[in-house]
Amino acid sequence: MAHQQGRIDEAERIYREVLAREPGHPIATHYLGLAAWQRGDVGTAEERMRAALATDASIPDFHNNLGLLLRDTGRVDEAIACFRRTLEVDPRWFEAHNNLGLALEAAGRFDAAVDAYRAGIAAQPAFAPARQNLGRALLALGRYAEGWGEYRWRLLAQGLSRTPPDPAARPLPASLAGRSMALIAEQGLGDVLFFLRFAPELAARGARLAFRGDARLHGMLARTGHFPLGLDVDAAPAPGLEAIPIGDLPWLLAAHDAARFPPPLALAPRGDRTARVRASLEALGPRPWVALTWRGGIASAGPSRTQVKQAPLEKLGQALRGLPATWIGVQRLPREGEYGRIAEALGAPLHDLGGANDALEDMLALLACCDRYVAVSNANVHLRAGVGGPVDLLVPQPPEWRWGVAGERSPWFPEAAVYRQRADGDWDEALATLTARLAAALHRG
Repeated sequence: MAHQQGRIDEAERIYREVLAREPGHPIATHYLGLAAWQRGDVGTAEERMRAALATDASIPDFHNNLGLLLRDTGRVDEAIACFRRTLEVDPRWFEAHNNLGLALEAAGRFDAAVDAYRAGIAAQPAFAPARQNLGRALLALGRYAEGWGEYRWRLLAQGLSRTPPDPAARPLPASLAGRSMALIAEQGLGDVLFFLRFAPELAARGARLAFRGDARLHGMLARTGHFPLGLDVDAAPAPGLEAIPIGDLPWLLAAHDAARFPPPLALAPRGDRTARVRASLEALGPRPWVALTWRGGIASAGPSRTQVKQAPLEKLGQALRGLPATWIGVQRLPREGEYGRIAEALGAPLHDLGGANDALEDMLALLACCDRYVAVSNANVHLRAGVGGPVDLLVPQPPEWRWGVAGERSPWFPEAAVYRQRADGDWDEALATLTARLAAALHRG
């Protein structure tokens, strides 16, 4: 109970007391390993987990948790074997199907991942995490009609709803005349910006719209003219309005044909901020001004899935070395020493303007002024898509669904060129292609 409630110190003390009475006790040993992982000590965690398995290999959770650790430390094939072993030990352990699917995605085997998620759902039809992940995998594969239906389970999977999606619900009709809707933000800021591309179609069908979400977006959304019923924060009531979770919009609007996907929602920066940003950039150096971000997402420790997307710092700097540009760092929350490391590899100054992340209107203006943006997927990529302009997008493995599993373009981001890390972790080919194409573009500019 103490461990489940996050009281790791207390839990570790109890496990050690058990081991003092019963040396080698497999459960206490295993969960001491899990606690070590949550503290970031992966080596000790693996050692203890393997010791527990050597004592008792009949407990499916031991195999499953070791598989999670191996997956998140890059040993994907070993992780896949652990999840398969979990199911051999106990075929009813349906969570292992979901974990197997995530590991197969990490190995670039999306079709096999779909099969794993379906197996988990067959064992437990209301297993929301597997349904959400099935939806993501199908979307990554371009199977949109199936994918959006399963993606509706994300609200239950993420604890944003207590009930499964309504099986009687239907997509929206062609005419929405007379209907008033509040688009409810969910997930991260980038996801909100992504799904707002569907707002103009709702308005074109006759709906009148309001927005409930992050106040930092209100000014730029007000300037679009698509929200005549107003903008308010997430928790604000919406009396008289149909509440529409924003991630349901592709399903409600039957966004099945990639050739007809709506473009990113057009965003206009404020003129005063644009003038101020442009003056700052001119003081830093000549055009082209190229913005740079090397990491996005949220780090996690322990068995929760990591969401960090990162390009290799020094290799990225070396790939960009010698290109004719003034480099603008827009990395949010850089780690100590990162700017110095990448600047050294770049062989040129990297001007830190990441403070603009604290005011999205400033970041919108900055990205509107920059000539190009080299980045991993993050909220600023969605802001850049809103103001337009080339993006050179580095996609780590496994890719987010919006970037698909292959190809040099995404149907969702027509101005973004995609450079993909290989499934084996290698970045060399992607970075060499980035160097060649960016050099040609900058010299033309």
